[in-house]
Amino acid sequence: MVRKIEKDFTSGPLLKKMILYTLPIIGVNVLQLLFTAADLSVLGIFTGNDNAIAAVGAATPIINLCIAFFTAFSISANVLVARYIGQRDVERARRCVGTAITLSVIFGVSLMILGVLLADSLLIWTNCAKGVLPYASTYLKIYMLGMPIIMLYNFCASIFRAVGDTFRPLIFLIIGGVLNVCLNIFFIAVIKWDIEGVAIATVVSNCVSGISALVLMLKSDGYIKIEKKNLRIDKKEFLGLVQIGLPISISKCLFSFSNVLVSSELNTLGETAMAAHSITKEFDGFILEAVHGIGAANIAVISQNYGAKKLNRIKKVVLLSTMMQLVVSLSLGLVLIFAGRLLCGIMTSTKEVLDLCVVRINTVSIFYTILGVLNVFQETIRGIGYSLTSTLLSVLANIVLRVIYLIGVYPYVCIEGNVAHNLKMLYVLYPASWAIACVVAAIVAMMLFNRVKKRFKKEKEQEILEKSIEEKIA
Repeated sequence: MVRKIEKDFTSGPLLKKMILYTLPIIGVNVLQLLFTAADLSVLGIFTGNDNAIAAVGAATPIINLCIAFFTAFSISANVLVARYIGQRDVERARRCVGTAITLSVIFGVSLMILGVLLADSLLIWTNCAKGVLPYASTYLKIYMLGMPIIMLYNFCASIFRAVGDTFRPLIFLIIGGVLNVCLNIFFIAVIKWDIEGVAIATVVSNCVSGISALVLMLKSDGYIKIEKKNLRIDKKEFLGLVQIGLPISISKCLFSFSNVLVSSELNTLGETAMAAHSITKEFDGFILEAVHGIGAANIAVISQNYGAKKLNRIKKVVLLSTMMQLVVSLSLGLVLIFAGRLLCGIMTSTKEVLDLCVVRINTVSIFYTILGVLNVFQETIRGIGYSLTSTLLSVLANIVLRVIYLIGVYPYVCIEGNVAHNLKMLYVLYPASWAIACVVAAIVAMMLFNRVKKRFKKEKEQEILEKSIEEKIA
């Protein structure tokens, strides 16, 4: 029998629990990012092929766009299971887990087929440079072949988080990460493969992590135990997953789609800019993943307390999450500003590429603090039952504001032939859109919280009235 590592966030001190719960989530997100960073580092060290490096960057936004819609349902599983834990409903939690795991397999196979068939068309659509296209196509197709197991791991990890277990998914990913680096070096340095080597290494390492997580869930004896009878699409749980997950899916797709739009514009600046973008986003991606990790912790803790109807604790969660976001994002942003060029030098020695790497670092990194606070408000709104509203905020931040900038501002601030200036003007859209959306999200979050507070108050009054009537009858 596997020892249960389930956390109850509805009682007791919050800060220590949240920190211990959040750190492994950040670790998981960072390690997933390291898979790609390892690919780029090994390519840079052993091949010096800037086109291969650019190919990973060209394929990554497409990969994120393709999986964003389906992985969002893993978040809805997290929300529902956490809510059932708050309600102490073991049976519904297990039915939800079985439905989610079944969906992960269906989604993974569907993505594998579509991804392989449409890889070239998607890359051409994003204006991928001709010299980069063959490498990007190979990387993307191989990556998509591993999508079933990648989806499975994402769902399993999200479900583990619902019960407060963030440590074991981290261990699985550490094992996969070490294996990924070893296979990268073996395939490229020993077998002399190129981009296909790093792609295969990434898929194999994800398989190890995914299978390990699945086996552990099968042996579990708590809320997330996988039972054969529940490995099906339960109608009631499926509808619950769709109600929460569909808006999240749309939100994630919009986020990924906006990045594809930016990448498409960036690709027109040439192969040097593409290579710089591929390298730099891996490093400031560490800040982004830390921000998302705190957000993932935030939604699970809020969902448990929402299920238990403990609004005062939700206020504390929001305050603590905001403090954590500011400290982590600001610290990492400053580190990247001071050490960014040195870090990027690990992946390339080309001066022109390094110069453009510094442009992104100086323009974006420090402003992840704003994104962190925005993330807190969005996940809070989602955790108290307003998933669609959170999605509409994502539409504002990731589509409306960015499209307005790309169409109405960017073309007029560009200088023909000045790649560094144009790259900086392109990257400005990130902090600008975050700042505006953050103000709107704060106002909306306060309004919705008050609405929930009033609803809970009425429900409590109704319960008291019904109990009083029952006592009089008795």
